[in-house]
Amino acid sequence: MTAAEQFLDQEPGDVVAAAECAAFVDDEQTRDVIESVARQFFDVPIVRQGGCEDALEFLAESPTPKVLIVDIGESAAPLTAMLSLTAAFTEQTRLIGIGTINDINLYREMVGAGITDYLVKPVTEKALAAAFCRTEEPVDAAAPATTAEQQAPQSVSRIAVVGARGGVGASSVAINLAWLLSHEFEQRTTLIDLDLEFGTVALALDLEPIRGLREALESPARIDGLFVESATARITEKLAVMATEETLAQQIIYNAEAIDILFDHMGKSNEFIIVDVPRSAFAVRQRVVELASNIIVVTELTLPGLRDAMRMLTGAEETALGTPVTVIANKGGGPHQAMPQKDFEKALGHKVDFVIPEDRKLFVQAANNGKPVVQMSSNSAASKALRRVAQKLAESQNPAQQESKKGSLRRFFKKG
Repeated sequence: MTAAEQFLDQEPGDVVAAAECAAFVDDEQTRDVIESVARQFFDVPIVRQGGCEDALEFLAESPTPKVLIVDIGESAAPLTAMLSLTAAFTEQTRLIGIGTINDINLYREMVGAGITDYLVKPVTEKALAAAFCRTEEPVDAAAPATTAEQQAPQSVSRIAVVGARGGVGASSVAINLAWLLSHEFEQRTTLIDLDLEFGTVALALDLEPIRGLREALESPARIDGLFVESATARITEKLAVMATEETLAQQIIYNAEAIDILFDHMGKSNEFIIVDVPRSAFAVRQRVVELASNIIVVTELTLPGLRDAMRMLTGAEETALGTPVTVIANKGGGPHQAMPQKDFEKALGHKVDFVIPEDRKLFVQAANNGKPVVQMSSNSAASKALRRVAQKLAESQNPAQQESKKGSLRRFFKKG
C-alpha cells in the first residue's frame, strides 16, 4: 500500500510512511494540473482541496511529505503564510507555493526564504514540471556544487547591442561578437535575441526557433534553471543562443522584471551575455540598458543614422548614466556612407569607436550559409574590425586573462 493510500485509510493514532507529495489547492483547474503532472514524478500523490490551514492540519497529523504544494492565492500575506509552513517541517521537505500575485519581488522573497518555487495561476503543466525538477536539487547548503556552479565565472559582462535604426546590422554585429568571444577569446557566451517577432538571430545561424522565451518574458516567476536550459540552443561548448519566432496574431506583453531573473540565471554559467535589443519594446529595452555593462549602438554614417544615434545616446545617458557606450559605424566606406566620419562624430558629440567596412557580398554569403562573417572569412576587413570590438570587450571583462593574447592578436592584425 502506498503512503497516500495509507493516509486515506488510517485510523487516529496510526503511524504511516511519509507521502512523497501532498498538495492543497483551492481551485479545480490547478488540482487537475497537479494530479496530471505529479503522477509522472511521484507514486500516488495526495491532492486535496484547501490551502495553508489545511496543509498545517495535515502536517500536525501526518508524516512530513518530501514535497508540499500549497495554494496561498487567498492569503493576504503570502510570504508569511509560507513561512508558517516552513516552521512545521524539516528542511529536507521542498515547498512550492501557488498564488495569484505576479510580483518579481515576492518571488525573490520566497526563494530567499528557502521556498523552492512560487508559481502564478493559471499553472501550466510545463511550469509545474519544472518546479518538480527543482525539488530534486540538493537542499543542504554544504552539498557539493553542480558542474555549472563549479565553473561559474567570477563576473559576467552584459552587452546590449541596439541598432540606431532598422537595417544597420545590429543583429549581425551581435552574432559575430558572440562567435568571436566564445571561439577566439574562449569566453562562455550566450546570445539572446529579444525581438520575439522579427528577430533574425535564429535565421542567420540556421537554427530552429526555440519556444519558451515568450512565456518567460511574460511570466518571470516561471524562469528557473530548467527553463534556461530548455530554451537555449547550444552551438558549441562555449556558445549558446536563445532565440524564438512568435506569431504576429497576438500581442506580446513584455514584463521588464523578467530581464533581472533571466540575467541572474544566465550569469551563473557565462562570462558574456550578448543581447540583441529590439527598438520597439520600450520596457524591456530600458531594463536591458539599465543592467548592461556596455552599450553598443550600431549605426550608419548617414543623416537618418546620425539623428537616431543621437536619440539612442541620449536615452542611454538618461537610463544608464556612467555605463560605457561604444558606437559602431557599419557599412563604412560603401554606398551607404553619406557623411564623412569626422562630420558625423562632430554632430553626434561622440567618437565613432569602430568602423566595419562595407562588404555586402560577404555578409550575404554568410547569411545564406547560416554562419557568422568571422567564421566565413576570418581575414576579411570586416572580420578584423569586428575582432577589434571583441578584443576590447574581452579585455574590459578580464584584463589580466586577456593580456597574454594581446601580442599575438596585434601580430595577427599586422600580418593582415
